[in-house]
Amino acid sequence: MVREKIPKGIIVFSILIILYSLHGLPTVDFNTYYAKFYPSPEKIILARYIFSIALRIVLLVSGIGILLRRDIFRKIILLISFFTIATVYWKHPVSVFKKVLIWKVAQGILPVDVIPKIDMLAWSSAIICYVIDIGFALCLLCYFTRPKIKKQFI
Repeated sequence: MVREKIPKGIIVFSILIILYSLHGLPTVDFNTYYAKFYPSPEKIILARYIFSIALRIVLLVSGIGILLRRDIFRKIILLISFFTIATVYWKHPVSVFKKVLIWKVAQGILPVDVIPKIDMLAWSSAIICYVIDIGFALCLLCYFTRPKIKKQFI
């Protein structure tokens, strides 16, 4: 069986998934990650940290697997997309955005007059992340469930 030329959409989505997985790999040490998610219990934060790294590795491998048109990786991406939509609030807690903004004010990166707007800015940042993650997940779900695209995978 001779396979068709790989559709550009598969290539584009694969590259985006690979770049997202590499960008999202936590490059900070656990102590920095812990400080962002404190006051959650340390074991919960550690589990979240390990899960985040594992998820990014699975995304990286799946992005490559999609380029090779292996159906198992298409299904993994669909599963991760559903998971992302269902858990986006826990992925981007508003409290973390607030802590980062306060830290930036303390470091002089942001001006002090931002302090009264911290809550609004934290919520705005979180909502932007929610929209981007849910939008991208929906695009993946729509694209990789199309009959013509499903036929590309073995």
